[in-house]
Amino acid sequence: MHTPDRQLDWDRTLAELTAEVRALSARMDGVQMRVEDDQAGLRKEVLTVLESLEHLHDDDRDARRRLRELRASPEYEAPFVTDEPLVSVLIPTWQSLDTLMDRAIPSALTQTHPAIEVVVVGDQSPPEVPEAISRLDEPRVRFHNLTVRGPYFEDPYRSWLASGTSGLNTGLGLARGLWIAPLGDDDAFEPDHVARLLAHAREHRYEFAYGRIHQIAPDGSETILGEFPPRLGAINLQAAVYHAGLRFLEFEFAHALFGTPNDWGLIRRMMRAGVRMGMVEDVVVRYWPSPRGLPPPAAEKTPEPPALAAERARVAQLEARAAALDARVVDERRRGDELEARMAELAGRLDEVRRSRSWRLTAPLRRLRSRR
Repeated sequence: MHTPDRQLDWDRTLAELTAEVRALSARMDGVQMRVEDDQAGLRKEVLTVLESLEHLHDDDRDARRRLRELRASPEYEAPFVTDEPLVSVLIPTWQSLDTLMDRAIPSALTQTHPAIEVVVVGDQSPPEVPEAISRLDEPRVRFHNLTVRGPYFEDPYRSWLASGTSGLNTGLGLARGLWIAPLGDDDAFEPDHVARLLAHAREHRYEFAYGRIHQIAPDGSETILGEFPPRLGAINLQAAVYHAGLRFLEFEFAHALFGTPNDWGLIRRMMRAGVRMGMVEDVVVRYWPSPRGLPPPAAEKTPEPPALAAERARVAQLEARAAALDARVVDERRRGDELEARMAELAGRLDEVRRSRSWRLTAPLRRLRSRR
């Protein structure tokens, strides 16, 4: 039966459980904050270590030394003073035959600058690629096929970050030009790409000149990219020409291990070495990024520590107990209200009986029974 004392005990128990739940929740929030702070600190330390390893790998000191030697050499002036200097367009490829033949090579051969050579390097390309290039019968185009592809990483995103590395480095060794102009096998130079960048570089004695990029995404959306100074995501080597004397700075597979595209890794090394750079405001290349170039999905959330998981389970148990007790209190109150209503109903009926004529007529009989 519902009693005030029993109700008071339930209320007191519920209040104690509620207070315990709140205290545990506060403790859990504190643990969560400490875990997040520790994870942020660890991520920062890991990034610092990766940056340090990348600097050690890139050997910036040697790059600066070799750049000084280049500038002091007799060959340094030729790219700036030679009339109509030869520009080597380097195109690494594998098996993107359609875009190579219909987009990349034609855009290189139709440059307004007259002195162009196209060096296509196959990444162990299938026979169809050299056969198609041979049918061009174009003396300005040379093809060299690597006997081994890559080797690339198993992870698709890292593989994309390093794509074309071997072909570009081989092309640097084969290039005869005084200037280098890399081009993807699925991208296209604007007709004045070389002339515009070359004029800007020679006028200001820049060793690296680049322009804006007309990017056509896989979903068909279009964006104009480009800013100075260079920044990851706003520049690529297809938008640039650079002094051929800088060929000692090669593309590196290892940059993919640091999450860096091979072209941005090269550009950043040039920046750290002190290469003179300049930018034109014109769009100089149309760029179709590969879907493989999308960043990898976010890493799964780090599992929470056992202590935090235990606290969370404890809070869940207490919340379940509090909810069950609260439901019992509500049910008992409902039952108590029902009993009180029933008692009120019976009291009313008894009062009606006492006021009735039959109750008065039988009063002597009841008194007689009570005496016995």
